[in-house]
Amino acid sequence: MIVVSIANQKGGEGKTTTSLNLAWGLARRGKKTLLIDIDPQANSTGIFLNPEGLEKSMHNIFQSKAKIREVMVKTEVENLNIAPSRLTLAEAETIAAIVDAPYILRDALADLEKEMDFCVIDCPPSLSIFTINALVASNYVIIPLQAEKFSVDGILGLQQTITSIKKRINPSLEIMGALVTQLKPQTLLTKTIIPVLTKYFRIFDNSISDGVAVGESHLARKSVYEYNKSSRQAQEYEGFIEEFLNELKK
Repeated sequence: MIVVSIANQKGGEGKTTTSLNLAWGLARRGKKTLLIDIDPQANSTGIFLNPEGLEKSMHNIFQSKAKIREVMVKTEVENLNIAPSRLTLAEAETIAAIVDAPYILRDALADLEKEMDFCVIDCPPSLSIFTINALVASNYVIIPLQAEKFSVDGILGLQQTITSIKKRINPSLEIMGALVTQLKPQTLLTKTIIPVLTKYFRIFDNSISDGVAVGESHLARKSVYEYNKSSRQAQEYEGFIEEFLNELKK
């Protein structure tokens, strides 16, 4: 099983959209895929389920060290399962002081190693214990971000966290690259910022342009492919997924 964290400590950068569409796209390609929602806001979960109606969620993983299998739910999308979140997950941040806190998610995933092809983790917009757990459990990190100054300003802290986890806990962790989202290609800001971003990370060749299809797909509780497969954003996410799979072959 290949585990990929979609992470950025800044909100509004496209983490949930990228997590959803990557997981959906992999499932559409016949890959057995698990989407883990580790954000207390539960936006990924809300696409498939009512978070408040759940008996078990990621809260149980962190509070009682349940296994992912115990909270995992099959979605209506073939090959796609979700480990859902709910607002109560925020209460579990108190585990940060526990010695084995960074390893809880990795341990909870262990028995699914041969059952799933991919696990995509939708991280919260912070460098919390949940994001740390995701990075400890992952093989790769993908960083969605906008071509804006404030997006660049937040990169250093995330980069330092990833470097520290790679050095101390998870030597196999790799940054696969940054995915530029909500791109406005013709603006002077975009043309100025993208070269700056390349100093920090590899930038995916594919980017996701600004447009209404993504937001409308969320309202419809669908992937952008299901909502409007001919939209520019749907085609761009398809290109990104192909690029992602090709990177794994290298």
